[in-house]
Amino acid sequence: MPDEAERARIERAVRDAFGARASVGAIEALHGDASSRRYARVRLGDAPVASCVAMLLGEGRFVGGADELGGGAPLDELPFVNVARYLTAHGFTVPAIHADRSREDGLLLIEDVGDTTLWAAVDADPSRTATLFAAAVDELVRLQVVGATAPDARCFAFGRRFDAALARAELAHYVDHGIETRHGITLPADDRAAILAALDPVVRPFVEGPWTLSHRDYMAWNLHVQDGRLRVIDFQDALVAPDAFDLAQLLTDRTTERRVDAALEGELVARFETGRAAAGLPVPPGFADRYRRCALQHVFKVIGRFYLLEVVNKRPGYLAYLPSVYAVGGRMLRELPDLGAAAPMLRRWTPELVA
Repeated sequence: MPDEAERARIERAVRDAFGARASVGAIEALHGDASSRRYARVRLGDAPVASCVAMLLGEGRFVGGADELGGGAPLDELPFVNVARYLTAHGFTVPAIHADRSREDGLLLIEDVGDTTLWAAVDADPSRTATLFAAAVDELVRLQVVGATAPDARCFAFGRRFDAALARAELAHYVDHGIETRHGITLPADDRAAILAALDPVVRPFVEGPWTLSHRDYMAWNLHVQDGRLRVIDFQDALVAPDAFDLAQLLTDRTTERRVDAALEGELVARFETGRAAAGLPVPPGFADRYRRCALQHVFKVIGRFYLLEVVNKRPGYLAYLPSVYAVGGRMLRELPDLGAAAPMLRRWTPELVA
């Protein structure tokens, strides 16, 4: 439950959004993401909607860097608001913004898209897995096509790139926390440099591209199913990234393999390539290799991130996801022989990846 000051901030936003007669009933904390943001469902009276969601913003909300890595130049607008404007203009079903009080009160009021994530929907009814994941792939194809045909310099996403520097920073984040935090050590500089050098082939797509508009966190936890359609959330970190990145996230996320087996994964990758070609945006050669490297880069980032969250930030529950993450990483490593030099180091520090 919010404290008195937080409730007052939410009430001001509700009046701004829905008029002076609108009232606030129960405020229910929602499960948040791995960032500094928090979310609460706000029950409403005398308003055109029965509820909305308060996005309660953490520190650094007007800074353009990644939440776990920091950095980035100051921004003149909240990234969620900026990217939502672009996506809404192009017909994507993102939550409507009822009130933007990000500067005054550190919060947004957004449309309530319910509690049923894509992952929850397929976990509850596995018979829907192929259909719902196919819809997610189609939505991703549309995002890439729109990004290619209607770029807009006013949208922050087109001014940010998931380049080699960021990819390497996330590999360093793995060393920081997936190795050093996990084992309670500080690696000698030479050992650290050797690990990062051995992992550097992972970065190839982030050097070479090809590039496309990317959600950056496109996974079954950030897609909701509401009234039979997908709703896209958590897009504030959108940028330009390698063409395989979002699809690799979607199909190799920490729990996805429980429902998306190898056969379905192959069908969905083929659907993505066919869909892009049909829209006049054929996938350049080498996609399978880019897909594996993007998936593996994300695995290393997630390992570091989850040790940071659970061990350093004392947010329990994240390490329980790691067995699935290790399984994905091990599969990708077996399919990328140029990562062989990393195997002895990984066997020492993250043996689950090479078992």
